[in-house]
Amino acid sequence: MTEPDKRAATEPEAIPTVVPERHLLPEFPDAPHGVAFVDDAPPQPARPKRHKPSRAELPLPKPQVRQTFPLLTFVSALRTISITFAAAVMAATIFMWWTSPDFLPAQARRDLAPVQATARLLVLATPTPLPTPIWYNRVGILAGHSGMTAPDGGRRAQPDPGAICPDGFYERAVTEAVADRAAAILRARGYTVDVLEEFDPRLNGYEAAAFVSLHADSCENYGYGGYKSTYPAARTLIRDQDIRLNECIRLNYESITGLPFQPGSITDNMLLYHAFRKIGVRTPANILELGFLSYDRDLLQNQPDRLALAVANGILCFLESQEP
Repeated sequence: MTEPDKRAATEPEAIPTVVPERHLLPEFPDAPHGVAFVDDAPPQPARPKRHKPSRAELPLPKPQVRQTFPLLTFVSALRTISITFAAAVMAATIFMWWTSPDFLPAQARRDLAPVQATARLLVLATPTPLPTPIWYNRVGILAGHSGMTAPDGGRRAQPDPGAICPDGFYERAVTEAVADRAAAILRARGYTVDVLEEFDPRLNGYEAAAFVSLHADSCENYGYGGYKSTYPAARTLIRDQDIRLNECIRLNYESITGLPFQPGSITDNMLLYHAFRKIGVRTPANILELGFLSYDRDLLQNQPDRLALAVANGILCFLESQEP
């Protein structure tokens, strides 16, 4: 036995070194030698735990400014509208070309015929200014006792002179002269004036901006003269307008003629005058006794223009104070 074999026999059996499994090559024959596995990597220092911020701690996002192009937007909208309009016109034209007149039922065509005729007339009609209501620019002046008396029973209607003086001077001559002259003054100012008779059929429902009935007092000599003026006592619907018309008549008539006002001799025949019950309920009305045929005869007989101016100015005072 050689020396080395003896030494090996005398020494205790050596413990074989076991290679750990992680150092073994993988079972894949193609894996290269020296591959480092996870367990062979050097220990890494522990990373600090990151703080996750809350929603409140997060910074607000910056608002994004959207760029706009006004001109481009306008042009695009205009182009869209133009295309839509052109398409609508083309569709309507094609529909008209290809739609038969018998498209609608016969009954519907008959119902639409009056409407179509009216539409054609409206197209052909010439536009005109809106007419003023007939009552707004109209004035009625009644000449007391003019015309014929109302039929009474079987008697024929006759002319009514009104009050008569012994020498033949009568009331109707005064009222007609003053009414015609006052109407001429108002017409010159642009008003439509109706000179009405005592029992004029136009009185029924008569509508006007103002209505004045002219009369003259009796020819008996009471020792004084003067005029009387009042409004309908039996109605209250437009009492404020009746009163204002009466005030305008009194103010102008007294200042121009110089006659005094005689309120004490106003009678029920004046307050309940028959024409007040016939005219429209919204027509302001007044009855005026121009003077006494006896005491005021010179003024009534010889100065009708002066009386007419006083009447016309009283009516204008009422009408033109109402204009806007």
